[in-house]
Amino acid sequence: MPIEDLWNALRGQGIGAQRRIDATHPIDLYADFQPPDLLGIVVFTDTQPPQAPQLRAIATEAGRRADGRWSLRLQLTEPRLLTVFAELCRDIIDFTRSGVDPRNAGGAVLARLDRWQSLLQSQRGGLGPERLRGLIGELLILEIDLIPALGKDAAVAAWTGPLGTSQDFQLPNGDRIEVKAIGRNASQVRINGLQQLDAGGDRLRLAVVRLEDTGINAQGALTAGTLVNRLRQILNDAPVALATLEQLLLFLGWDDTQDVSEVVVRLDSIDRYEVDDAFPRLVPDNVPQGVLDASYVLALPATRGSMP
Repeated sequence: MPIEDLWNALRGQGIGAQRRIDATHPIDLYADFQPPDLLGIVVFTDTQPPQAPQLRAIATEAGRRADGRWSLRLQLTEPRLLTVFAELCRDIIDFTRSGVDPRNAGGAVLARLDRWQSLLQSQRGGLGPERLRGLIGELLILEIDLIPALGKDAAVAAWTGPLGTSQDFQLPNGDRIEVKAIGRNASQVRINGLQQLDAGGDRLRLAVVRLEDTGINAQGALTAGTLVNRLRQILNDAPVALATLEQLLLFLGWDDTQDVSEVVVRLDSIDRYEVDDAFPRLVPDNVPQGVLDASYVLALPATRGSMP
């Protein structure tokens, strides 16, 4: 059950309560609700968790229980960041499903929290040219493919790339989309890691956005700033989607004052590929034992598909 559904069920009880994430999860991990409307996640362990950091929007609290075990609670204190916090909780749930000693689960949860904090801090100070191109590609897929297909709220919520997920979009039905922005005549893309084209059994599509460099005054010219403002206008009548977009841009390191004119492009076309067992890729299941990660260049196949 999605973490949001667990929180809503706990809200309905009207009292402080927890509910186990699911019966198959190997550690004692629970969705947490405390009145009047504080949402969180709590893990119970046999050993004392490491010192928990104090963050601006997430309160962390560790304590010893009457039965001698320890609890570690992460609690959202800034409601407008609910979308980001829910994604953090999902990441913690997925990360701790395997390879984590239940006795040290608190440390694993804090390590994941630290990873997210480091990701956010590393993206401060503006976006470089490569990241601006990637952002343009992702925003074009959001605007052209997903908003018309899913609606504004669901489409923006599906954009999980800024949160550090393996793929750029995770749709409500479980489908995933990875986006690559390349030159108009390019024939290859770089794949960053063994997880990027591995959806773990879910349907995965690769959207290749072909961009042509052009001048700022050329017909059809785009910058990342142009697209951000265009999406803000599109979402003007959808306050939840607009707020989510702003949160994700903040998490990405977007700065409205940054000069983004060094990357000016025009959309040429979008190629869409179904990433199935026949698609050329490296994933954890098909590399030699001992290969933990790899980045590689992929020659794009001739066969294309449609989206969404």
